[in-house]
Amino acid sequence: MTFPHSALFSLLLLSLSACGKKSGAPQPQSPAVKDAAIQVETSGEPDPMAVPSALRGGSYATWGGAFPKSLNMWLDYNSFSAQVCGLMFEPLVEMHSTKDEPVGALAKSWEISPDGKTYTFTINPAARWSDGQPVTAEDIQFYYDVMMNPKNLTSLFRVDLSRFARPEVVDAHTVRITASEPHWKNFWTAAGFVALPKHAWKDADFNKQNFEFPVVSGPYELSDVKMNRSITLKRRGNWWGRVKQYNVGKYNFDQLVFKSTEDRNKVLEMLKKGDIDAYPVYTAQIWAEKTDFPQVQKNWIVRQNVFNKEPKAFQGLALNMRRPILQDVRVRQALAHLLNRALMNEKLMFNQYFLLNSYFPDLYPNNQNPAAPITEYDPEKARALLKDSGWQVGPDGVLAKDGQAFSLTILHYDNSDLRHLNIYLQDLKAVGIDAKLDIVSRATFTKRVDSHDFDMIWTNWSASRLRDPETLWSSKTADDIATQNLSGVKDAEIDKLITRQKTEMDLGKRNEILKQIDARLVTIVPYVLMWQSGSARLLYWNKFGTLPTVLPKYGTEDAALVYWWLDPAKDAALQAAQKSGAALPALPAEVHFPE
Repeated sequence: MTFPHSALFSLLLLSLSACGKKSGAPQPQSPAVKDAAIQVETSGEPDPMAVPSALRGGSYATWGGAFPKSLNMWLDYNSFSAQVCGLMFEPLVEMHSTKDEPVGALAKSWEISPDGKTYTFTINPAARWSDGQPVTAEDIQFYYDVMMNPKNLTSLFRVDLSRFARPEVVDAHTVRITASEPHWKNFWTAAGFVALPKHAWKDADFNKQNFEFPVVSGPYELSDVKMNRSITLKRRGNWWGRVKQYNVGKYNFDQLVFKSTEDRNKVLEMLKKGDIDAYPVYTAQIWAEKTDFPQVQKNWIVRQNVFNKEPKAFQGLALNMRRPILQDVRVRQALAHLLNRALMNEKLMFNQYFLLNSYFPDLYPNNQNPAAPITEYDPEKARALLKDSGWQVGPDGVLAKDGQAFSLTILHYDNSDLRHLNIYLQDLKAVGIDAKLDIVSRATFTKRVDSHDFDMIWTNWSASRLRDPETLWSSKTADDIATQNLSGVKDAEIDKLITRQKTEMDLGKRNEILKQIDARLVTIVPYVLMWQSGSARLLYWNKFGTLPTVLPKYGTEDAALVYWWLDPAKDAALQAAQKSGAALPALPAEVHFPE
């Protein structure tokens, strides 16, 4: 996971339209957002992924996952909260949608010193907060102060920011940010500084800013929070950023609603009834067995597999190596050999996934590291590794060593699909491991993980076009509260490689260093690697204008809220088809971004 830039981290969306209802009668709509009169800049590059003719209006509804403990991504960094904050707050600079180049967001220009360590940004004088106050250099400095304050629960962001001195306010619209040490990511970190409203938050306790954001600068503002049910955002008709060429054709929906539930089958029923508009399907069984229903057969709901160039990370069972029982690499290797991934992929996931043998799969052709074998399910090899590390099966059938039983708990949160974990538990128990599940609430899960109070957890990471291994794998992050170094990796060889890549400006050479880090990670086994999907699986009501490629080159399914729009002609055709019972023309079942 990496620091979000506003246009790169979008949300899943929800709408008030009820396309699944029988009569096709007009449905209640949210009040239309009245846009302030503006003159779009004639200079500047448009976003090549956007469709300039996209229409504004309507609403978009989607599944928001489990209800977050906070919408403040700096306090609770998760993909959903990051997406919401990315719509309400803006960085100085974001990354271009198709090129690894910077595009100004709050900043209209910037300069880099000859030594590459000082960055001077000029904030667009048109930038305004939602209360009409100008966005200033002090708001950028305030962001740094908030993140670096040890009283705030923002330790994750201090990893990168610790390389920088406090930003210097040159004047109201000029801020100078200086790095204390060289790093290839310094520009992108400085460019990613976000404006936080100093005039609104300077006297507030930042740790309590969870569900109220009265002053924002981005294209959306928080409209309604129904605790444990839904979150609604409203498009800002007076958003200053609409004047920019790069934003033409984007941020089109008047309202985004995210409905919360952890029951993925329930989400499917919500889609069928028209309670939501789109459902990104993360469960292979649902996709394979439950998506051939009448609305799909009639093409009222589109069922698509979308393949693009989105960077791929890994998922797996993080092994807490702070626990004495998990500090022996042979034990960790044994645990990896007891996960029957091939069986799960075939029986539970319909072979829709590829098995991981890398922590950076997209660095390799076909997402497979040719130098690393796939770890096979092999209970006998696991038994031999456990025996070699001193564990013996006692008379009760449980492994023991020095009078201690091998007891292992997988921490998980409630209402999740447990089929995979139950299979794994049985295989663990079969070799003598006293294995069990501890099912807790999502809030308790997060709190315990933040404080390292777990043996194993299942987690799925997102990736970035700018890969930085430090937060996940550096020794200096291992003991931080709320660290991303979940396994507590402290490895001298990895630390040396992380140090090397910091000053390597060539992306190709950095990737070669990452491959060396990958080789070391495969050797020390901080995770029991699982599998990953090669595409986005989408179900959505057939009333939206989309990109020709459905999703942008590097966007996840969440990018729909940035680039899609409600198409009146398609919406009318859908309603007419529902009323008559007729089918709509089919859309492609697979969409591939061109090479």
